[in-house]
Amino acid sequence: MLSNLTGLFLLIGVGFAAARTGLIPAGASKPLSALLMKVAVPATVFCSMLRPYDPGFLKLGGSMLLLGVTMLPAFTVLSLALARVLRVPQGRRGMWSCCATFGNNGFMGFPVALALFGEEGLSLTVILSVPFSCLLFSVGAKLICMDRPADSAAAPISWGQAIFSGVNLAMALGLAAYFTRIQIPQAILSPLEYLAGMTTPLSMIVSGISLSQGRLSEVVRDRDALTASGFRLLVYPLAAWCVLKLIPGLDSLVFGAFLINLAMPTAAVTTFIAEEHDGCTQLSARTVFLSSLLCIITLPLISLLL
Repeated sequence: MLSNLTGLFLLIGVGFAAARTGLIPAGASKPLSALLMKVAVPATVFCSMLRPYDPGFLKLGGSMLLLGVTMLPAFTVLSLALARVLRVPQGRRGMWSCCATFGNNGFMGFPVALALFGEEGLSLTVILSVPFSCLLFSVGAKLICMDRPADSAAAPISWGQAIFSGVNLAMALGLAAYFTRIQIPQAILSPLEYLAGMTTPLSMIVSGISLSQGRLSEVVRDRDALTASGFRLLVYPLAAWCVLKLIPGLDSLVFGAFLINLAMPTAAVTTFIAEEHDGCTQLSARTVFLSSLLCIITLPLISLLL
Protein backbone atom coordinates (compact mmCIF):
# COMPACT_ATOMS: atom_id res chain seq x y z
CA MET A 1 0.00 0.00 0.00
CA LEU A 2 2.76 2.40 0.93
CA SER A 3 4.55 1.61 -2.34
CA ASN A 4 1.43 2.33 -4.41
CA LEU A 5 0.72 5.55 -2.52
CA THR A 6 4.32 6.67 -3.00
CA GLY A 7 3.98 6.22 -6.75
CA LEU A 8 0.79 8.27 -6.83
CA PHE A 9 2.32 11.11 -4.84
CA LEU A 10 5.37 11.16 -7.11
CA LEU A 11 2.91 11.93 -9.92
CA ILE A 12 1.61 14.81 -7.81
CA GLY A 13 5.21 16.01 -7.65
CA VAL A 14 5.40 15.97 -11.46
CA GLY A 15 2.40 18.30 -11.70
CA PHE A 16 3.72 20.54 -8.93
CA ALA A 17 7.18 20.87 -10.49
CA ALA A 18 5.81 21.39 -14.01
CA ALA A 19 3.58 24.24 -12.84
CA ARG A 20 6.22 25.88 -10.64
CA THR A 21 8.83 25.80 -13.43
CA GLY A 22 6.41 27.15 -16.04
CA LEU A 23 6.29 24.02 -18.19
CA ILE A 24 2.53 23.96 -17.61
CA PRO A 25 0.57 27.22 -17.20
CA ALA A 26 -1.21 27.68 -13.87
CA GLY A 27 -4.55 27.96 -15.65
CA ALA A 28 -4.16 24.49 -17.16
CA SER A 29 -5.74 22.85 -14.10
CA LYS A 30 -9.25 24.04 -15.02
CA PRO A 31 -9.45 22.53 -18.56
CA LEU A 32 -7.61 19.42 -17.40
CA SER A 33 -10.11 19.06 -14.55
CA ALA A 34 -12.96 19.33 -17.04
CA LEU A 35 -11.31 16.65 -19.22
CA LEU A 36 -11.01 14.39 -16.19
CA MET A 37 -14.53 14.80 -14.81
CA LYS A 38 -16.36 14.80 -18.16
CA VAL A 39 -14.31 12.27 -20.16
CA ALA A 40 -11.61 10.26 -18.37
CA VAL A 41 -13.38 9.53 -15.07
CA PRO A 42 -16.70 8.49 -16.72
CA ALA A 43 -14.70 6.16 -19.01
CA THR A 44 -12.94 4.70 -15.96
CA VAL A 45 -16.24 4.22 -14.16
CA PHE A 46 -17.85 2.50 -17.14
CA CYS A 47 -14.89 0.18 -17.75
CA SER A 48 -14.71 -0.76 -14.06
CA MET A 49 -18.24 -2.18 -14.28
CA LEU A 50 -17.41 -4.45 -17.23
CA ARG A 51 -16.77 -7.56 -15.16
CA PRO A 52 -18.15 -11.11 -15.17
CA TYR A 53 -21.56 -11.31 -13.52
CA ASP A 54 -21.15 -12.21 -9.86
CA PRO A 55 -24.08 -12.14 -7.40
CA GLY A 56 -21.55 -11.82 -4.58
CA PHE A 57 -20.43 -8.45 -5.92
CA LEU A 58 -24.02 -7.18 -5.69
CA LYS A 59 -23.93 -7.87 -1.96
CA LEU A 60 -20.66 -5.95 -1.62
CA GLY A 61 -22.06 -3.06 -3.64
CA GLY A 62 -25.19 -2.97 -1.50
CA SER A 63 -23.09 -2.82 1.67
CA MET A 64 -21.03 0.05 0.27
CA LEU A 65 -24.15 1.95 -0.81
CA LEU A 66 -25.76 1.47 2.60
CA LEU A 67 -22.65 2.79 4.36
CA GLY A 68 -22.65 5.82 2.07
CA VAL A 69 -26.30 6.77 2.55
CA THR A 70 -26.05 6.48 6.34
CA MET A 71 -22.61 7.73 7.33
CA LEU A 72 -22.14 10.60 4.87
CA PRO A 73 -25.32 12.44 5.99
CA ALA A 74 -24.36 11.76 9.62
CA PHE A 75 -20.96 13.42 9.12
CA THR A 76 -22.65 16.35 7.36
CA VAL A 77 -24.87 17.02 10.38
CA LEU A 78 -21.90 16.57 12.71
CA SER A 79 -19.86 19.09 10.71
CA LEU A 80 -22.58 21.72 11.05
CA ALA A 81 -22.61 21.25 14.81
CA LEU A 82 -18.82 21.31 15.04
CA ALA A 83 -18.63 24.55 13.05
CA ARG A 84 -20.58 26.20 15.87
CA VAL A 85 -18.59 24.49 18.62
CA LEU A 86 -15.28 25.56 17.06
CA ARG A 87 -16.65 29.10 16.58
CA VAL A 88 -16.10 29.22 12.86
CA PRO A 89 -17.20 32.77 11.90
CA GLN A 90 -20.33 33.50 9.90
CA GLY A 91 -19.52 33.70 6.21
CA ARG A 92 -17.25 30.65 6.56
CA ARG A 93 -19.38 28.21 8.53
CA GLY A 94 -21.10 26.54 5.58
CA MET A 95 -17.87 26.14 3.64
CA TRP A 96 -16.07 24.77 6.71
CA SER A 97 -18.79 22.12 7.10
CA CYS A 98 -18.56 21.22 3.41
CA CYS A 99 -14.74 21.00 3.43
CA ALA A 100 -14.71 18.84 6.54
CA THR A 101 -17.37 16.46 5.17
CA PHE A 102 -16.62 15.89 1.50
CA GLY A 103 -13.41 14.28 0.25
CA ASN A 104 -11.77 14.25 -3.16
CA ASN A 105 -13.31 10.91 -4.14
CA GLY A 106 -13.15 11.58 -7.87
CA PHE A 107 -9.65 12.89 -8.55
CA MET A 108 -7.89 10.94 -5.80
CA GLY A 109 -10.38 8.36 -4.51
CA PHE A 110 -10.67 6.48 -7.81
CA PRO A 111 -6.93 6.14 -8.56
CA VAL A 112 -6.03 5.37 -4.92
CA ALA A 113 -8.76 2.71 -4.69
CA LEU A 114 -7.58 1.23 -7.98
CA ALA A 115 -3.97 1.14 -6.79
CA LEU A 116 -4.77 -0.37 -3.39
CA PHE A 117 -7.71 -2.69 -4.10
CA GLY A 118 -7.77 -3.31 -7.84
CA GLU A 119 -10.75 -3.19 -10.20
CA GLU A 120 -13.21 -4.54 -7.63
CA GLY A 121 -12.24 -1.87 -5.11
CA LEU A 122 -12.62 0.78 -7.82
CA SER A 123 -16.10 -0.53 -8.64
CA LEU A 124 -17.11 -0.23 -4.99
CA THR A 125 -15.73 3.31 -4.92
CA VAL A 126 -17.83 4.12 -7.98
CA ILE A 127 -20.94 2.88 -6.15
CA LEU A 128 -20.04 5.05 -3.16
CA SER A 129 -19.80 8.06 -5.47
CA VAL A 130 -23.57 7.94 -6.08
CA PRO A 131 -24.69 9.08 -2.60
CA PHE A 132 -21.53 11.19 -2.35
CA SER A 133 -22.27 13.14 -5.56
CA CYS A 134 -25.96 13.58 -4.79
CA LEU A 135 -25.17 14.87 -1.31
CA LEU A 136 -22.30 17.14 -2.40
CA PHE A 137 -24.16 18.84 -5.24
CA SER A 138 -27.36 19.32 -3.24
CA VAL A 139 -26.78 19.57 0.53
CA GLY A 140 -23.13 20.54 0.03
CA ALA A 141 -24.09 23.32 -2.38
CA LYS A 142 -26.67 24.60 0.10
CA LEU A 143 -24.02 24.65 2.83
CA ILE A 144 -21.77 26.71 0.57
CA CYS A 145 -24.66 29.06 -0.23
CA MET A 146 -25.03 29.77 3.51
CA ASP A 147 -21.94 31.97 3.25
CA ARG A 148 -22.83 34.06 0.24
CA PRO A 149 -23.94 37.70 0.56
CA ALA A 150 -27.64 38.40 0.97
CA ASP A 151 -27.76 40.29 -2.35
CA SER A 152 -26.18 37.44 -4.35
CA ALA A 153 -27.98 36.55 -7.59
CA ALA A 154 -26.33 33.15 -8.00
CA ALA A 155 -28.71 30.26 -8.65
CA PRO A 156 -28.60 27.07 -6.55
CA ILE A 157 -27.51 23.77 -8.09
CA SER A 158 -30.50 21.74 -9.27
CA TRP A 159 -31.23 18.12 -8.40
CA GLY A 160 -30.93 17.34 -12.11
CA GLN A 161 -27.30 18.48 -12.15
CA ALA A 162 -26.59 16.36 -9.08
CA ILE A 163 -28.24 13.17 -10.32
CA PHE A 164 -27.43 13.29 -14.02
CA SER A 165 -23.70 13.91 -13.72
CA GLY A 166 -21.30 12.25 -16.13
CA VAL A 167 -20.03 9.86 -13.46
CA ASN A 168 -23.54 8.76 -12.45
CA LEU A 169 -24.61 8.28 -16.07
CA ALA A 170 -21.47 6.24 -16.80
CA MET A 171 -22.19 4.09 -13.76
CA ALA A 172 -25.80 3.55 -14.90
CA LEU A 173 -24.60 2.46 -18.35
CA GLY A 174 -21.96 0.23 -16.79
CA LEU A 175 -24.52 -1.42 -14.52
CA ALA A 176 -26.82 -1.96 -17.50
CA ALA A 177 -23.98 -3.65 -19.38
CA TYR A 178 -23.15 -5.68 -16.26
CA PHE A 179 -26.66 -7.02 -15.72
CA THR A 180 -27.50 -7.59 -19.40
CA ARG A 181 -24.02 -9.07 -20.05
CA ILE A 182 -23.74 -7.17 -23.33
CA GLN A 183 -20.44 -7.65 -25.12
CA ILE A 184 -18.97 -4.25 -25.96
CA PRO A 185 -17.33 -4.25 -29.43
CA GLN A 186 -13.55 -4.02 -29.22
CA ALA A 187 -13.58 -0.99 -31.53
CA ILE A 188 -15.49 0.89 -28.80
CA LEU A 189 -13.91 -0.76 -25.76
CA SER A 190 -10.30 -0.04 -26.75
CA PRO A 191 -10.60 3.79 -26.88
CA LEU A 192 -12.63 3.70 -23.65
CA GLU A 193 -9.82 1.76 -21.97
CA TYR A 194 -7.26 4.25 -23.32
CA LEU A 195 -9.30 7.12 -21.84
CA ALA A 196 -9.67 5.23 -18.56
CA GLY A 197 -5.91 4.81 -18.41
CA MET A 198 -5.54 8.60 -18.33
CA THR A 199 -7.41 8.98 -15.06
CA THR A 200 -4.74 8.04 -12.53
CA PRO A 201 -1.74 9.98 -13.93
CA LEU A 202 -3.78 12.98 -15.06
CA SER A 203 -5.70 13.30 -11.78
CA MET A 204 -2.49 13.23 -9.77
CA ILE A 205 -0.84 15.78 -12.07
CA VAL A 206 -3.87 18.10 -11.77
CA SER A 207 -3.65 17.78 -7.98
CA GLY A 208 0.02 18.79 -8.18
CA ILE A 209 -0.81 21.82 -10.34
CA SER A 210 -3.43 22.90 -7.80
CA LEU A 211 -0.98 22.52 -4.93
CA SER A 212 1.55 24.73 -6.72
CA GLN A 213 -0.84 27.70 -6.66
CA GLY A 214 -1.10 28.02 -2.88
CA ARG A 215 1.15 29.82 -0.43
CA LEU A 216 1.85 27.63 2.56
CA SER A 217 2.69 30.62 4.79
CA GLU A 218 -0.86 31.95 4.41
CA VAL A 219 -2.53 28.56 4.73
CA VAL A 220 -0.87 27.47 7.98
CA ARG A 221 -2.06 30.68 9.68
CA ASP A 222 -5.68 30.00 8.76
CA ARG A 223 -7.18 28.29 11.83
CA ASP A 224 -10.36 27.25 10.01
CA ALA A 225 -8.43 25.60 7.17
CA LEU A 226 -6.32 23.71 9.72
CA THR A 227 -9.28 22.42 11.73
CA ALA A 228 -11.30 21.47 8.62
CA SER A 229 -8.29 19.55 7.27
CA GLY A 230 -7.80 17.81 10.61
CA PHE A 231 -11.36 16.56 10.76
CA ARG A 232 -11.34 15.58 7.07
CA LEU A 233 -8.09 13.62 7.18
CA LEU A 234 -7.97 12.11 10.66
CA VAL A 235 -10.96 12.62 12.96
CA TYR A 236 -13.70 11.41 10.60
CA PRO A 237 -11.71 8.42 9.24
CA LEU A 238 -10.88 7.33 12.80
CA ALA A 239 -14.51 7.75 13.87
CA ALA A 240 -15.63 5.71 10.83
CA TRP A 241 -13.04 3.02 11.66
CA CYS A 242 -14.53 2.67 15.14
CA VAL A 243 -18.04 2.34 13.71
CA LEU A 244 -17.03 -0.10 10.97
CA LYS A 245 -15.29 -2.36 13.49
CA LEU A 246 -18.63 -2.76 15.27
CA ILE A 247 -20.46 -4.01 12.14
CA PRO A 248 -20.49 -7.83 12.21
CA GLY A 249 -19.61 -9.67 9.02
CA LEU A 250 -18.54 -6.58 7.07
CA ASP A 251 -16.42 -7.62 4.09
CA SER A 252 -12.78 -6.54 4.36
CA LEU A 253 -12.80 -5.06 0.85
CA VAL A 254 -15.84 -2.90 1.64
CA PHE A 255 -14.21 -1.93 4.94
CA GLY A 256 -10.96 -0.89 3.27
CA ALA A 257 -12.44 0.90 0.26
CA PHE A 258 -14.89 2.89 2.39
CA LEU A 259 -12.29 3.90 4.97
CA ILE A 260 -9.71 4.98 2.38
CA ASN A 261 -12.33 7.03 0.51
CA LEU A 262 -13.31 8.72 3.76
CA ALA A 263 -9.66 9.68 4.32
CA MET A 264 -9.32 11.64 1.07
CA PRO A 265 -8.42 15.36 1.18
CA THR A 266 -11.12 17.99 0.71
CA ALA A 267 -12.92 17.81 -2.64
CA ALA A 268 -11.45 20.26 -5.14
CA VAL A 269 -14.89 20.75 -6.65
CA THR A 270 -15.95 22.71 -3.54
CA THR A 271 -13.92 25.64 -4.89
CA PHE A 272 -15.70 25.47 -8.26
CA ILE A 273 -19.11 25.35 -6.52
CA ALA A 274 -18.11 28.30 -4.32
CA GLU A 275 -17.06 30.34 -7.35
CA GLU A 276 -20.39 29.63 -9.05
CA HIS A 277 -22.52 30.40 -5.99
CA ASP A 278 -20.61 33.22 -4.30
CA GLY A 279 -19.38 31.06 -1.44
CA CYS A 280 -16.18 31.43 0.58
CA THR A 281 -13.66 30.46 -2.11
CA GLN A 282 -10.71 31.55 0.05
CA LEU A 283 -11.39 28.96 2.77
CA SER A 284 -12.13 26.27 0.19
CA ALA A 285 -8.91 26.86 -1.77
CA ARG A 286 -6.80 26.91 1.39
CA THR A 287 -8.37 23.75 2.81
CA VAL A 288 -8.03 21.90 -0.50
CA PHE A 289 -4.36 22.92 -0.66
CA LEU A 290 -3.57 22.06 2.96
CA SER A 291 -5.47 18.77 3.12
CA SER A 292 -4.00 17.64 -0.21
CA LEU A 293 -0.52 18.35 1.14
CA LEU A 294 -1.07 16.69 4.53
CA CYS A 295 -2.71 13.58 3.07
CA ILE A 296 0.76 12.51 1.90
CA ILE A 297 1.31 11.74 5.61
CA THR A 298 -2.17 10.85 6.80
CA LEU A 299 -3.22 8.44 4.02
CA PRO A 300 -0.40 5.96 4.69
CA LEU A 301 -1.23 6.18 8.42
CA ILE A 302 -4.91 5.44 7.83
CA SER A 303 -3.98 2.59 5.49
CA LEU A 304 -2.20 0.91 8.42
CA LEU A 305 -5.63 0.45 10.05
CA LEU A 306 -6.83 -1.83 7.23
